[in-house]
Amino acid sequence: DYYERMTKANGGPASVMNWSRLFLVPGMGHCGGGPAALDTFDTLAAIVDWVEQDKAPASIVATGRAFERQSRPLCPHPQHAHYSASGNTTDASAFECRE
Repeated sequence: DYYERMTKANGGPASVMNWSRLFLVPGMGHCGGGPAALDTFDTLAAIVDWVEQDKAPASIVATGRAFERQSRPLCPHPQHAHYSASGNTTDASAFECRE
């Protein structure tokens, strides 16, 4: 709700994506925990790349202890990971972020 209101108050999604992105983790609770299958990801590296190299994250690759050797992209809200119809379904590279 906060992100939606903040986006609306600051020029809409296209404008806000230049300086703010929200990445939701399916199944993860507010401060971690919960039944999330993807519970390992490096948001700090994504932030450092954005600040130091002006490379905004289009997605963040996540893995999980429950599913070894599998990965999925975490997508910026309101996008979700969709299988691209080719590639290994256990690898994040076979998915794309879209609404």
